[in-house]
Amino acid sequence: MTMTEKLDILMSERGVNKSQLSRLSGIPYMTIVNFYEKGTENIKRSTLIKLSRFFEVTVDYLIVDEETRRAYPSVSPKSGQITALPSSIVKPRIYRSVKGFPLLDEQNVACYDEVPQSIRCDFTMRFMGDSMKKLNINDGDIVYASMMEDVRSHEVAVVMLDGALTLRRVYKNENQIVLMAENAAYAPVVLRAGSNVRILGKAVAFLNPNATENPFN
Repeated sequence: MTMTEKLDILMSERGVNKSQLSRLSGIPYMTIVNFYEKGTENIKRSTLIKLSRFFEVTVDYLIVDEETRRAYPSVSPKSGQITALPSSIVKPRIYRSVKGFPLLDEQNVACYDEVPQSIRCDFTMRFMGDSMKKLNINDGDIVYASMMEDVRSHEVAVVMLDGALTLRRVYKNENQIVLMAENAAYAPVVLRAGSNVRILGKAVAFLNPNATENPFN
């Protein structure tokens, strides 16, 4: 099995493509593309190390076609020495939404975040400001969201407001839609029912070390 075939398997297992691998590993995108177009015979040592560390495999596994063992043998650990870590997946962090392009298009993506598998979401965003302080969502917190164009009344949504991504609790009735901040210093945004409100997703959780429960329920 060639190195590029192994890379295809490793990227599939990790759930990333070439562009995402470039961003997360620090390897230039064209370097990865050249693996497939020009071969891997002249690959740099530093690049091999980055790949092996990112995919948690040995350099031998990457460069030796016949090698199938991914890790070097190690001494068996004693009882109590192993602490299991929660598994995670990679999700794109959105910083804008360009009209005419899918939300998860590369040009809307700032970077990628590790997300616990227990949290079902499609993207993340870095919250800015203090408009949701009653929910203990603070400036710089990472919000996890499921992609959808509408939410139910009382749910917290990722919305486009004044050209920027932010969070607002959505209230609806037959005549109007209200986008409400969780901070009395911010006036509610009142729209007629049927208005083209740019809802990008439903907020489902956020990364805050001091939070004790999910405030979105």
